[in-house]
Amino acid sequence: MSKVTVFICALLVSLVSSNLWWAYRTLDAGVTQTYARASEEATSEALAQALAILPVVAKAGATRSQVVTAARLPSDQIEPYEKEGYVWVGQLGLKFGVQGQFEKAIAGHEAPTQ
Repeated sequence: MSKVTVFICALLVSLVSSNLWWAYRTLDAGVTQTYARASEEATSEALAQALAILPVVAKAGATRSQVVTAARLPSDQIEPYEKEGYVWVGQLGLKFGVQGQFEKAIAGHEAPTQ
């Protein structure tokens, strides 16, 4: 092969390699940004719920239904469910005592401890 052919092949390999690298970086940045946006939305939802229940749980004698209703206010589309001793409303896990009094709240990523 002549020097020109070797040079052109080296340039071609270099061009294809750099384009593949840029494509990978762009795809990786897009995926990272998508995960960051999803995390931000979940955190924002949990914060809105926590702020919504604060005035309710600050009052003495707040009932379970009042607290759950307050936690649903930021997004009425959330259906609460019970799992492992917590009432889950979106990103917030609410624990109530035997008498229905509020005991504690945990974020969705925390593992409940009995």
